[in-house]
Amino acid sequence: MACFLLFMIVVDSNEASENSRLVESLAKVVEMAVKPLEAGDYLIIGREKHALVERKTVMDFLNSLKGRLWEQLSAMKMFEGEKVLILEGYLGLYRKRGWKEVSILALMDKIVHDWGIPIIPTPDIRGTLTYLVWKNKSLGEVEEFREYPLRVKRKGMTAEEQALFVLEGLCGHETAKALLSHYKTLRSVFAALSPENIHEMSKIKVGGRRIPEKTVKKMVEVANLVYSGEG
Repeated sequence: MACFLLFMIVVDSNEASENSRLVESLAKVVEMAVKPLEAGDYLIIGREKHALVERKTVMDFLNSLKGRLWEQLSAMKMFEGEKVLILEGYLGLYRKRGWKEVSILALMDKIVHDWGIPIIPTPDIRGTLTYLVWKNKSLGEVEEFREYPLRVKRKGMTAEEQALFVLEGLCGHETAKALLSHYKTLRSVFAALSPENIHEMSKIKVGGRRIPEKTVKKMVEVANLVYSGEG
């Protein structure tokens, strides 16, 4: 029986829905899968190394400099492998939009040198596609699809950080902190995740607001799911 070697790129679900044109083109030239990723837009699985790629258009990049970008880079930094930020489009746009040039260049320098995440400029979607395909090939072939963690875990976590990491996968960081503060232990939180406790758990507040009942229902559903091994 022939052994087929796969070039595997995993595309984040949100990225796939927002940039269907790029993903459709990618699917024609490489093996790929669409899955939710905890960080980055593209996870490139190689023989020995993996790479996590965040893609931003120049406008997205500029608009996220005062907020979400740093959270995304922080999540990427935990990834044990290569990290890349693709900057797609005409960088001179910041001049047309009246951004302070020295500030933009200084922040880009900070991303490269302080955060250790190189920036790869591409002129358009075609350029981004070319880079992703090349990067996939450069990391080498894999003989079969490998399972990979859906979330990026940091090395050397304390027991408290580990408990928070486990729970925030169900409900997000702030809600996880509120639940652990209320129930004290991870075991107690999971013990409370039953259908009869949905209303009571919904009374717990996060940032002054109660946890939405739909969030609690989803947590209960996941906590009581019989795992089939098909994921």
